[in-house]
Amino acid sequence: MTIRSIIISCYAAFVSFIGWLMSGVKPRENQVTLLVSFKENAAALIDTYQQQANMTMKLTVLYTKHASNIEKDEPHLSFRYFHEKNPFHLIQCIYTMLKSKVVVTDNYFLMTSVLRNRPTTTCIQVWHANGALKKFGLEDASNLERSARDIERFKRVYASFDFIVTGSDHMREIFKSSFGINDERFLPTGVPLTDVYYDQRSPSLKPDDFPKGKKMLLYAPTYRDYAMDGLVLPFSKEQLQTELNGDYILLVKLHPAVKHLAKAETDGEWIFDVSDQPLYPLLCACDVLITDYSSIVFEYALLEKPVLFFTYDLETYRKKRGLVDRYEDIIPGKACVTQDMLLKELLHLNEAANQDTLKAFAEEWNQYSKGQSSEQLLSFIEKQLLRTKRPASH
Repeated sequence: MTIRSIIISCYAAFVSFIGWLMSGVKPRENQVTLLVSFKENAAALIDTYQQQANMTMKLTVLYTKHASNIEKDEPHLSFRYFHEKNPFHLIQCIYTMLKSKVVVTDNYFLMTSVLRNRPTTTCIQVWHANGALKKFGLEDASNLERSARDIERFKRVYASFDFIVTGSDHMREIFKSSFGINDERFLPTGVPLTDVYYDQRSPSLKPDDFPKGKKMLLYAPTYRDYAMDGLVLPFSKEQLQTELNGDYILLVKLHPAVKHLAKAETDGEWIFDVSDQPLYPLLCACDVLITDYSSIVFEYALLEKPVLFFTYDLETYRKKRGLVDRYEDIIPGKACVTQDMLLKELLHLNEAANQDTLKAFAEEWNQYSKGQSSEQLLSFIEKQLLRTKRPASH
């Protein structure tokens, strides 16, 4: 067992002890807690909640540093930052969850394991992506290097999910193998973060943010836990100026987990770091998205705009992290393993020819996400508040 594994086992034991110590805590009527690591799903739920005058639930939002910009001055909501490695924050978080009738989480949080055998609290997983190109959970390739104790710990967390929100049958099958669960727990309400893509009011970036008369390439790569501080840009300043004839500028949006570690070589003229800007306005404003194994493509496809895939470390990523089977066949484009391949794809881009492929891709992965996902999920939560015990799904 590695030192890291030992530390995490101690952490898990601490969580279990606090959960046992507080097992007598009774939930408050109508109390719902959002456990947030990515802003988009929670923000969609909060916006819809504020628009629904008949909602009886009271929302508490616990957020990590990656979602810190979700907090707002709202008298009917309680926002609280928590740091998973801070024992006092951890105790407060567990207490808040145990005081809730419903807990909605968007990621793997070890502390939700305290809800596994708690009949009075329902836990709903609203995963932070509405599709998957990389493997996660029990399918993660890195599990081959983990101990049996690690895998059992993962399973305890997954067993705490009473329901899992899904946007498509395809994603449901991925969840089943990734979390080791059965069909009974799925909610086909659609994914809340997609609601905004059905809004008729398209947002716009500030007109003075970028040079006028240029097309925008948005580069949004996933994070690489084996190269957290590394960043490979799809095009250099010189390529933008010469080989692309000065027609494009490059916007770089880094994953929240690495934006403070990896730095984009920006110049404020051809290459811009937009990591702190909200995603949706950037996707609406850009002319072409460049990504890799990120789930961003599943929501972007709803806009039916061109996307390119810069997969310079394809085989390394496949080995270290794991990609879905037939990755190259699933993505709506070509996996470009070199800058030259990517450049060729961009120069010969045929938007009309790709539109049907993108539309079919979007429909497959957003099967249940039709613009009312937040409303449907909140309605389901309201019904759960009337239950005296959580569903018998374990």
